[in-house]
This record gives sequence, structure tokens and C-alpha cells, in this order.
Amino acid sequence: MANIDFPALIADSVQAAKLEAGRTWNKLKPFAEHEFTQFAENAAFLAKLRADGTIDEDEFKARMNLQRLALNNTLLAIKGIGAVTAQNIVNAVLGLVGNAVVKAFNIALPF
Repeated sequence: MANIDFPALIADSVQAAKLEAGRTWNKLKPFAEHEFTQFAENAAFLAKLRADGTIDEDEFKARMNLQRLALNNTLLAIKGIGAVTAQNIVNAVLGLVGNAVVKAFNIALPF
């Protein structure tokens, strides 16, 4: 996809999650890289569809909201990850992926 360094983005996302999760990191680790990669790829895919005009702004917002909720729910399903920690991790990953999408597609994620 357009100019997104996925390995660096995922490494940054994992580092942000690791800092936020603290001692619960070991419970999160097996899921983190996979989930963050999936979220970043889905966000880039949807941003490309929006940039190309394949989907409109409303559909882009709705689909990105579903992606955000899926990431949050995955984190909440991990035993030992509390709601605040999950939301803080999601916010960190949203910020990192959002910056990458803006640079690649000049489209802001709708959160």
C-alpha cells in the first residue's frame, strides 16, 4: 500500500502497547502484533478506498469505527487487560496508524 512502513508502524504500536500494559504485557503479547497489523492494514485499505472514491465519508467513518471497536474488544477479551488499559492502548495505536494514513493518503482517520 501507499508509503506505509508496516514493519516500523507495528513495532511502534507494540512498543506503545508494551509501555501502557506494563506487567500485563505478557498476556497481551501473543495477540498484539497480529491485531495491530490487521488494524493498520484495514485502516490503510479503507483510506485507499476513500481516497479513490470507492466509498464515501459516511461509509469510511462507519467501517473505521467497526475496526476501532474490534481492536478494543480483542484487547478486552484478554484476561488481565482492564478497560482503561485497553482503551489507552487503542488510543496509542490509533494515533500511530492515523499519522501513517495521513502521510500516505492525506486522509484523517475519523476518530
